[in-house]
Amino acid sequence: SNVTIEPDVHIEHPELFEVDDDVTICRGFIAMGQPRVVLGKGSTIFPQCFVQGSGSMIFQGKVDLYPGGYVSTGGADGVVEVGAGTHFAAGCALYGGGGLRIGELVNVAAHVVMATVQHDPRRHPDTPMARTHESAPITIADDVWIGANASIVPGVSIATGCIVGANAVVTRDTEPYGVYVGVPARRQGDRRRVDPASE
Repeated sequence: SNVTIEPDVHIEHPELFEVDDDVTICRGFIAMGQPRVVLGKGSTIFPQCFVQGSGSMIFQGKVDLYPGGYVSTGGADGVVEVGAGTHFAAGCALYGGGGLRIGELVNVAAHVVMATVQHDPRRHPDTPMARTHESAPITIADDVWIGANASIVPGVSIATGCIVGANAVVTRDTEPYGVYVGVPARRQGDRRRVDPASE
């Protein structure tokens, strides 16, 4: 109950949507193709977001996708799965063709790209865009903060508690609670671990 769907929302296959209580889908949202979409309790899709593909987009409770968010679920086996309490700022792009799984309480700043698919111009220098996509999964663990304009490439796992600096390009797996910056991203320090019982 208490589901809000604003005007100017276009969903080609609403029968593939599963929406829990207290969900809001704002104006200008478009879902093209046949993505299977699950929106957990309290989730909000802000204005002008776009979802396409034939895979799955699964948001657990209280996930926010801010304006201009783009989600490609990829083919039938593709998935973008997001844990509870995760927040995407404006203009994030999520590509799930290779399998994109994001944990709980992850904070993703504006214009972050998480790409599980890519073209490889080294293998096909003549016409890389005409070639088949190559894919590999991306996993983001719980309690991660990713700064604005960062990019995560296929095959990368970001460990629990990491911070990824603005404009970083993450090309390798990270270690828990590390702070990573640069192109390519390198570990520059450690995030302070806090025992909630001590606060």
